Amino acid sequence: MNNYLIITQKNCINCSRAKILLQDIKYIEIDKSFVSSAILELGNGNYPIVFNYIGDYDALEKKILHT
Repeated sequence: MNNYLIITQKNCINCSRAKILLQDIKYIEIDKSFVSSAILELGNGNYPIVFNYIGDYDALEKKILHT
């Protein structure tokens, strides 16, 4: 499963570039103004911040233990 969450900010060239790369892939875009500061810290001030959705516990276990 390749689903992505991208956190973007306005007037961000790399955010636009990331959306072009993901144009044929399922993704959700969220503006940084709707995201917790704790999550934003993961990007160290760089945008976009991109997460790959793994799934539920079983999918996580499979990914961790079998890859």
